Amino acid sequence: MNRAAEAMTIFAVMCAGQFPIFHMGRVWMAFFVLPYPNTRGPLWVNFNSPLLWDVFAISTYFTVSLLFWYSGLIPDFATVRDRAFTKLRKRLYGIASFGWTGSTKHWQRHESLSLVLAGLSTPLVLSVHTIVSFDFATSVIPGWHTTIFPPYFVAGAIFSGFAMVQTLMVIVRKVFQMEDYVTIGHIEAMNKVIVLTGSIVGVAYLTELFMGWYSQNKYEGYTFWYSRAYLFSPYGWSYWGMMACNVLSPQIFWFRKMRRNLFVTFFMSIIVNIGMWFERFVIIVTSLYRDYLPSSWSVYYSPTIWEIGFYAGTFGLFFTCFFLFAKYFPVIAIAEIKYVLKTTGEGYKNKMGKIEEQKLEDFVHEQAHH
Repeated sequence: MNRAAEAMTIFAVMCAGQFPIFHMGRVWMAFFVLPYPNTRGPLWVNFNSPLLWDVFAISTYFTVSLLFWYSGLIPDFATVRDRAFTKLRKRLYGIASFGWTGSTKHWQRHESLSLVLAGLSTPLVLSVHTIVSFDFATSVIPGWHTTIFPPYFVAGAIFSGFAMVQTLMVIVRKVFQMEDYVTIGHIEAMNKVIVLTGSIVGVAYLTELFMGWYSQNKYEGYTFWYSRAYLFSPYGWSYWGMMACNVLSPQIFWFRKMRRNLFVTFFMSIIVNIGMWFERFVIIVTSLYRDYLPSSWSVYYSPTIWEIGFYAGTFGLFFTCFFLFAKYFPVIAIAEIKYVLKTTGEGYKNKMGKIEEQKLEDFVHEQAHH
């Protein structure tokens, strides 16, 4: 599933990259996030701002992810190029494959590059989500100023990322008839990761509640125990919705039968994604609607049309990119599975079994005839 997962990463980062610009308030000032030459000499950015850390994290993540994804596609583009029926397709896929011939030298360089990029990507996943969590953790707002945010955001990212891949790959597997390639075994393995990371996220939620009590900070205690955990508070429903979706519901995957059930997998992946939306809602709204000054307290938060538009727009961008990817690019890595599929694929085994049976029947008939 790595090819589709990498594509989803890139499209999601494209959506994420818009938000530091939106958060500036004045989008025409977006060029201020980069140092640029001007009449007063180089004007440097404010490196103390977590918003700038986001810019560096997202741009680095996007660059490395794009290189990793595209370098894996090159042998597959060459395969499609060699089997293209029209001249235009042959030419376009030929350009995209950078003249790949499949020689030993090409494969050696390809594998070396893949190893380097995989080595860069792994710590990058940790650093990116840690930096995103610092947007909250470096502030003094109760509910945000907490040191557990970095590992908790990393675990949450893996948790929701696997759920998102499950959501789309269950559909893609059915539509493109990839049952021989994306097996129930793959889906079960991903569900194991979901139940593990969901449990880690649950421990993080409980740790926050514990520290809200143990720290004896009345502001933290109020935020965690009243604004969030108290069921009858204005936003209690969102906190318990988050707990139900992210912590309780994935525990169903302790049962092997549930892990291998496609309907349960698809339904649970949707539930997890809803739960992660609830998590962001809880972190932001329940910390901001009542802060240190009772005079600035609001009764209830309601999104503006612009907030709804930004959010809906990210869905549109993501799904447009994913549909284009599914239409024109190989959704699974052909080069990686080609050499193992012939001997391990269920379809091949069944086919060979039928051939052997037919041979045996022919032999029996022939002997009887004689």
